[in-house]
Amino acid sequence: MNEKEKQSFRLVFEFLEKWRGTVIETEEQWTQLAEDTGKLGRDLDIDHNQLGWRLMIAALEYINDLYQNGMKPMPAGYFGRDDFEH
Repeated sequence: MNEKEKQSFRLVFEFLEKWRGTVIETEEQWTQLAEDTGKLGRDLDIDHNQLGWRLMIAALEYINDLYQNGMKPMPAGYFGRDDFEH
């Protein structure tokens, strides 16, 4: 694995760690998520980084699944959580 690929995993992990640990409840938080997504795309250089693009999309789809149908997930690490199971 080259350095750009390693960096892609690290950047997407950090993004997902932040947003999985936050229960999004306000418009300001949704706006911040959108801003962070744009920054992540730029940091990954998604126009020239297919792996980074696919990892970012996977993270966003996961976040989308957690908020599907108006649900709000419990913070990650919550003992006994049942917010998302597949």
